[in-house]
Amino acid sequence: MTEPVTIPRLMVAGIGSDSGKTTVTLGLIAALQQRGRTVQAFKAGSDLMDSTFLAHATRRTCRTLDSWVLGGDGVLSSFAQGIRDADAAIIEGAGGLFDGHGVVTGPQEGSSRFPGSSAEIARITGSPIVLVLDIGVMAETAAAVALGVRRMDPEMNIAGVILNNVGNAHRRAAVEDAVWELARLPVLGAIPHTDVLHVPDAHRHMQHAADRTKVDAALSALGDLFEKNCNLDLVERIMATAAPVTATVRHATAGRATARIGVAFDEAFCFYYPENIEMLQEAGAEIVPLSPLDDHLLPRDLDAVYLGGGIIESFIPRLAANRPFIDSLRRMHQHGVPIYAECGGALYVARSVEIADGTTHPMAGLADVDLSVSGKRHRNRYREVEMTSETLLGPAGTHLRGHEFHGTERLDGRGNGDDHAYSLSL
Repeated sequence: MTEPVTIPRLMVAGIGSDSGKTTVTLGLIAALQQRGRTVQAFKAGSDLMDSTFLAHATRRTCRTLDSWVLGGDGVLSSFAQGIRDADAAIIEGAGGLFDGHGVVTGPQEGSSRFPGSSAEIARITGSPIVLVLDIGVMAETAAAVALGVRRMDPEMNIAGVILNNVGNAHRRAAVEDAVWELARLPVLGAIPHTDVLHVPDAHRHMQHAADRTKVDAALSALGDLFEKNCNLDLVERIMATAAPVTATVRHATAGRATARIGVAFDEAFCFYYPENIEMLQEAGAEIVPLSPLDDHLLPRDLDAVYLGGGIIESFIPRLAANRPFIDSLRRMHQHGVPIYAECGGALYVARSVEIADGTTHPMAGLADVDLSVSGKRHRNRYREVEMTSETLLGPAGTHLRGHEFHGTERLDGRGNGDDHAYSLSL
């Protein structure tokens, strides 16, 4: 069903990675929550790690908006699903504002010049953009950057700038004046350098309750910092200017479940696109949560098992030690129950996994491969897939889009070139 969708909203964008987008996004979320707002967070692109952190901050499922994978209609549908029961939305951009899949030249006829970029997500969702500029490494030159971004696509709704890593009041005043004089953009906030929240460390330790408590305290302090150093009244007025967009809104249909699908949800398995789970439910599936960490056995009446992703390297010894669960999964596999494994799930179904400390651990052995991981993320890129045989994902010849995000260093197996399910291309 197509419906108008309206909510105050904002895109937080930068000129590249490590410009402070996540800090600014979290600071705005925390400050708005302190004002009583229910904030829905989104992440542009395919970054499930930032999404997990943003979900913790908002206590709501964070959705990724990826126009290359979902297309414009899919982005709007996901956006509409996410904002239910919220009264404000903030989208964190990915990389630089215009970073995507090249530049489209010639007449656009409504399409983006920068496909797959945060700029395209902002255009699709009708979101005003706040540009984050790190002035810890530059001063008045920030105005030239802001001017260049504005001229890159004059139709983009860049509503203002937030300065990050501000060293002192003199530098703030100099940069603020230059940004207004040259780029004609207001400075909505100037955030001093702070160690109150170091995002990468928080990512690695979010699974521990004590660390979650520390993160919550840091988020509260970050909200106070943004309340003091941002013009939040102006930010909210800018958010309120976002015009309605039209989206296909999915509504759950009541009915008896036609399949029971076990889905791994625990500290090790936490990376899922919510749309995947929702579409399974809309197709008639009952989702049965599982924990390969803590459960001893799988329920016997499952029709399929879904092992998703997560940061599971530190959990490998504990997962491997839970042999009763692994044995029950092996029995299901032997009885022909479909099992879909991706990311961390693919490690779990391997024959063995060597981790960073050099130890090797036997896993489920459903895939005849041995893997080695370092704990570092080596590859994060998009892929196009063509199925070469019939699988759960479709018949031979089916074309799919997705991304890989993993740190596998070595794969050893005894397979051959005749048993591949699909072929990959960049």
